[in-house]
Amino acid sequence: MRIAIIENGTVARVILAGADWQEVFPGAVGVESDTANVGDTYESGLFRPPAAPSPTSADLLAYAADLRWRIETGGITVGGTSVRTDEKSQAKISGAVILLTADQTIAAIDWEAQPGVWVSLDAATMQAIGIAVGRHVQACFTALKAVQEAIAAGDIVNFEQIDAADWPANG
Repeated sequence: MRIAIIENGTVARVILAGADWQEVFPGAVGVESDTANVGDTYESGLFRPPAAPSPTSADLLAYAADLRWRIETGGITVGGTSVRTDEKSQAKISGAVILLTADQTIAAIDWEAQPGVWVSLDAATMQAIGIAVGRHVQACFTALKAVQEAIAAGDIVNFEQIDAADWPANG
């Protein structure tokens, strides 16, 4: 049988032993359990795993940076249309805006809005998309800055608070 040896309300060790286990551990408090692990607390007949350690500031900052990147590159909706915002799409959108702004001889460009879905975009539409994407990216960085400041101030101490911060929406 599997016995959890309890010391000060915590599982100190787990042994595999027969019914005479107390002869080997005289005076020990033991509870038969198939699930208890070293470090679990034991109270009112129940084993509970130890609380997870609180994340460090470095853990929180890394999580926030990753969340910012996932939101930034997760896409948005502009005028009812889904627009990709991954880094490659951001660069192509910027290039298209520059081209249409700088070369007045081009009335519109062909643009693959989604795989296999082609649209013709004029300068004003392309610029509106570029502005929306730029605002989305900036909003992601603004949110990250606020989260980093709150972590430094000790106001954000867990991942759930980072998730609940004022992040921009994806579309």
